Amino acid sequence: LIQDNSFEFEKRRNEPVKYQRELWNKTVDAMKRVEEIKQKRQARFITNRLKKSKELQKAEDIKEVKQNIHLLRAPHAGTPKQLEDKMVQKLQEDVAMEEDS
Repeated sequence: LIQDNSFEFEKRRNEPVKYQRELWNKTVDAMKRVEEIKQKRQARFITNRLKKSKELQKAEDIKEVKQNIHLLRAPHAGTPKQLEDKMVQKLQEDVAMEEDS
């Protein structure tokens, strides 16, 4: 965001220009558009920063399931290793589904 072209647009605002109605309208419209672009870029920047947190949280969840698989295992279920593999696979499928959407 530091090297954003919209800041260059703002730097040129102090140059005196002869008044023209069309130029004035175009400038006001451009200012609105620049502000929209800034907002979208800031939102995308924040979203990208939050993606890493989601990935770390999912990895932590998988680790917790592996450590506490005995709490999830039903008495009639197969071996703990099979159940652990199923749970990890299910979590990874959920992560893949979230990334696709």
